[in-house]
Amino acid sequence: MPVPSHSLSPRDGANEIPAVRLAAQRALAARLRLVEEYPQWEIWRQQARTIKSEVISHLDEYLDRLRSQVEAWGGRVLRAADGPAACALIMDLVRRHRVRRLVKAKSMTSEEVGINAALTAAGCQVTETDLGEFIVQLAGHPPAHLTAPAMHLNREDIADLFVRHLHLPRQSDPAALSRQGAEHLRPRFWEAQMGLTGVNFAAAASGHLVMLENEGNLRLTATAPPVHVALMGMEKIIPALTDLEVFLRLLPASATGQRLTAYVNFIHGLKWHPQGQQAFYLIVLDNGRSRLAADPFFREALYCLRCGACLNICPIFQLGGGHLYGRVYTGPIGILLGEYLGERADLTDLCTQCGACSQICPAGIDLTEKINLLRSRSRSHPGLRAAVRGGSLLLQHPRLYRCLIPLGRLLGRSLPRRITARWWGGHQSPPQPTRRSFFESRPPGPRI
Repeated sequence: MPVPSHSLSPRDGANEIPAVRLAAQRALAARLRLVEEYPQWEIWRQQARTIKSEVISHLDEYLDRLRSQVEAWGGRVLRAADGPAACALIMDLVRRHRVRRLVKAKSMTSEEVGINAALTAAGCQVTETDLGEFIVQLAGHPPAHLTAPAMHLNREDIADLFVRHLHLPRQSDPAALSRQGAEHLRPRFWEAQMGLTGVNFAAAASGHLVMLENEGNLRLTATAPPVHVALMGMEKIIPALTDLEVFLRLLPASATGQRLTAYVNFIHGLKWHPQGQQAFYLIVLDNGRSRLAADPFFREALYCLRCGACLNICPIFQLGGGHLYGRVYTGPIGILLGEYLGERADLTDLCTQCGACSQICPAGIDLTEKINLLRSRSRSHPGLRAAVRGGSLLLQHPRLYRCLIPLGRLLGRSLPRRITARWWGGHQSPPQPTRRSFFESRPPGPRI
């Protein structure tokens, strides 16, 4: 599940950190204001956990029920075992329907499988229609956040991209930039032969697919082209449409501090076009999810709503941004998913164990505890881990520790500066050992 091999320029890297921190803090402030008005917030969190637990515990049963309901209203349901299988299915549909131009709505699952690169290599023109995704597509960057792909770019960066790639007059006002982007994208919906979207929730009892957005581009992507392909992870299932209410309260508030997203789209039934009935395909992706669901301790990671709240509050994410992780899913939830989804990645060092992510998660996932367990199993940095274990053992024996202090002073004085700088840090000086004797350095008080 690595991100595409794009590189950020030094100028982008310089701008990324303050832009990410400011955007994350704004999202957290908006969420806090709204949650304070919801006395039922903790009740909703528990309800969401209960619903998700029920689905993940009986995943095959709900998948079969969803498949029968979607096929009953005319759609086709396809299963993909992993990312390459999902790309192969989509490419087969592209060839079958002779697709030359394709429009996409924002979908982290499509980023997970890397479909853009496969489509482009096959000569298909792909246009991201979510404004944030369109901006990072122009920049050649992977998304920087689950809900805000262009979080790492400021208005001046975006203005530069529009001038350079779209040859538009320079604008610095965000509203003007949004209008420029919308005007450029509008014709693409009618030119495309296929639309590709994600899915936020899929109701197994009725076959309704629910998709949340704020711009209206997703609805056009799903309805304007003659072929609609929806790609979803299998964990997006909910038992019935009546279970949706609690998620519609938790997700927008946690993601952007909204009571409700601007558009809540319900897909159920085939749409009619002047040239005939639209073709619909639902691709359900595994890519390690069934293995995660079978793990009794880590399966909670599949409760994730992809709101991005744990990213916003994470001090490492605020300092380094999403590109620091080198994966599609970043932040605390990305550390858990990186172990299971697609190619495995050990990201456990990117956690301070502050516990803030567990407190803010709307699905109540105990991210901190699970990351800590993953870290204890990690095989990265074996020398450092051995040193830490040795130091911990040493500190359990005060007499031995005091006896080794003179040896530590001797090593500190005798090692060359270039060697100490290598492990201490090239920009800092290691502490110099004191010249006092061993007996003088002992603090007053009873001997142990």
